[in-house]
Amino acid sequence: MESRNISQELEVIIHSKRIPNALIFEADGSETELKISLEFAKKILLSNETNPVIQNKIIKDINALSYPDLHLVFPIPISNNKKKDLYDFHYNNWCSMAIESGLKVSMSKWKESSDYGNKQPIINIDSIRSLIKKLSIAPFYDNYRIIIIWMAEKMNEEASNMLLKTIEEPGNKTVFILLTDDIRRLLPTIVSRCQIINYDQTKRKNNILINSEFESLFSELMRSAFQSNKSGRSLAELVNWSRRIGKMDKQDAQGFFNYSIEVLRQAYLKNMEINELVSFSPSTGFNFTAFSKFITENNIEDLSSGFENAIYESKRNVKLSMIATDIAFKTTKLIHEG
Repeated sequence: MESRNISQELEVIIHSKRIPNALIFEADGSETELKISLEFAKKILLSNETNPVIQNKIIKDINALSYPDLHLVFPIPISNNKKKDLYDFHYNNWCSMAIESGLKVSMSKWKESSDYGNKQPIINIDSIRSLIKKLSIAPFYDNYRIIIIWMAEKMNEEASNMLLKTIEEPGNKTVFILLTDDIRRLLPTIVSRCQIINYDQTKRKNNILINSEFESLFSELMRSAFQSNKSGRSLAELVNWSRRIGKMDKQDAQGFFNYSIEVLRQAYLKNMEINELVSFSPSTGFNFTAFSKFITENNIEDLSSGFENAIYESKRNVKLSMIATDIAFKTTKLIHEG
């Protein structure tokens, strides 16, 4: 994330006086995304305030991470203690870590300053629910409210879906800034509702998508699923497809399921015309452009969940042929609901 390019793009937004209600910044390993997002927050707030005394207070409070209408959400270690399972409980500790680090934060720094142990940090639904509760209360100032979600890719599915509803109806003068290490791990429907800042797709090498064998398997499944309501032969082809998956090595099958999830996400992003995030280029006769028109917000999550569940079931040693058959017929139903 090159600071100068980011700053120039954000300056354009500020001067346009058309502030998006949701933006995504993707980290590039320099650990500057928090600092850049806070500078952007300052400029939003200062552009809406003419009193020099209040302007100085805004700058001071943002620098101290104490501005009352600035909300910072971040991953936390989940325990069996309801009170501790909210980002609020860890807020002061996280802010101290961020300030001491000169706003160059990382997960390793956060773990070092907190009692994480071996627990995997996540942003859970209770944290998002707590945030929404805060946003339901009138703001402290007659200015913008800024919500920065650090490592947004750590949101679990429940939290993501709840945040999505909030982004869709954010309220007046409310700006969400999502900071992420990997935009592909965000809910595609969230990505489609955000303005992506200075994201250069040419810097990403999405190697998971480079696999002609998986591409052929995926296109065969989708073609048969599309034609199943017109031809009995297509149903037979779905059965044969399931048998082929059943004969694969388990790790290869899991690789294919992951591949399928990524192609579905790419198709949805293309359908939503977020072309700067689309890196998939077919190497076979697969008509990706035509296929993408059928992947919409009505079916993307259920289609993806089918393959995610397949990975889970395969790890539990469920027969691959049974998993594949389930995917084939669920996909057939969902593909026509787009």
